[in-house]
Amino acid sequence: MLLGRTAEITALEESYTSERNTLTILYGRSSIGKTALIRQFIQDKNCFYYSAVQASDKEQKALFQNEMKRQGLLTNQEQKDIQEKAQNESEIFSYQVMLKEIMNMDSSVKLIVIEEFQNIIKNNKEFMSVIAEMMKDTYNNAHVMIICTSSSISWIENSMVSAIGSNALAITAFIKLKELSFVDTVRMFPNYSVPDSMIVYAITGGVPGYMRQFSEKLSIKENICQNILTQGKLLNRAGSEFVKEELRETSLYNTILYCIAGGEYKLNELHAHTGFGRDKISVYLKNLIEREIVDKIFSYDIGGKEYTKKGLYRIKSAYTEFWFRYIYGNESALAMMNPEEFYDTYIADSIDAFAAETFIKVGTEFIELLNTMGKLEIKIDRRGRWWGKNGNIDMIACDENDHYVVGKCNWMTDVFTFSMFEELMYQVNLAGIGKDYIYLFSKETFDEELKSFAAENTNVKLISLNDL
Repeated sequence: MLLGRTAEITALEESYTSERNTLTILYGRSSIGKTALIRQFIQDKNCFYYSAVQASDKEQKALFQNEMKRQGLLTNQEQKDIQEKAQNESEIFSYQVMLKEIMNMDSSVKLIVIEEFQNIIKNNKEFMSVIAEMMKDTYNNAHVMIICTSSSISWIENSMVSAIGSNALAITAFIKLKELSFVDTVRMFPNYSVPDSMIVYAITGGVPGYMRQFSEKLSIKENICQNILTQGKLLNRAGSEFVKEELRETSLYNTILYCIAGGEYKLNELHAHTGFGRDKISVYLKNLIEREIVDKIFSYDIGGKEYTKKGLYRIKSAYTEFWFRYIYGNESALAMMNPEEFYDTYIADSIDAFAAETFIKVGTEFIELLNTMGKLEIKIDRRGRWWGKNGNIDMIACDENDHYVVGKCNWMTDVFTFSMFEELMYQVNLAGIGKDYIYLFSKETFDEELKSFAAENTNVKLISLNDL
């Protein structure tokens, strides 16, 4: 079983064993593990598999037909017969004809997988009409199961329905593959310390294709030097390539991402640095948000607004942030230095701090997991963070009756001190929220004063990284 994909495999298996025809859209960013999931699912099944490329409609059909022949679903004689029956070239390469031939596969379930199906639809509007018709029909009393995958989250969520029209009604399920969790990262690197696993998670963001480039036989530094800073390695260009996959005008988007990675989180700061108009920046940021490369984070909107920062933009895609923070602006130095020298000069002093934001993400995941399991003191109705002008609250959760859980994560020092706790309480008062339950997360441990306080106040929970 693939790590962290039990629910997705189960959903696909249920479709396979159901009695009705099903069309599942499986999507998620590149390197997220769609093909690995498909490989796991079809390993013991008879299946037609095709990965669509960016090609003209005629060439796509020819490649589709070639794949049918390779998989034994279309003999040379059958191809000849189809061509003899056809009245013109377009009919020879008809998806309706080819998919009907696939229905003759030797299996009670006619399983078809089309990867990156948007590459077909962009040049052929009839493809989804044929698929939709297949969902209505019964072929020799067989069950039809079709899986279409896509790496374009924005296209699936914002453009697909308009592109395929009423054929979207044939879709029976959507499965969105997300990044693996921190716990999955720990499981993937069992010989790493938990803090080292956190750094791997901070760099890769839980993207399986990126995580597989790391080896636990190497130190964090050795992994970065050998698998990121060395030319020719997959991760060496992955940060920029991911942006190119999703967007045009990459030079402008790169400029904005470089600014955000450098700590310029506000619209005015981006305007001052780039010189781009605010309206133009807003459009670019909207596109980045749609593609889940950037997030806009608003401060929790209860009292204390005079102490609060307005909405901030942060890079959501972890490896994109790593690449723009450390490599994008230093490519000339990387070309002149060996990887170890570059690491010592540009990365070594701040790589630990780079993981601080990820620790907040992990702590938030923990709170939400407790909520899902019914083990949190409240049932979360609203959640967020508070960005103060002189301090932040890492986690805020509230129920319908205005009972609050607040949280703070300490990654930068080994010990979470009582004075840090007092600073959190000061920020909570400024924010004007409650403090019914307090969750404190530490990279290592807590000082004795804080331990004693927590022992006397059961609403204060102390959680170390190892506890997570």
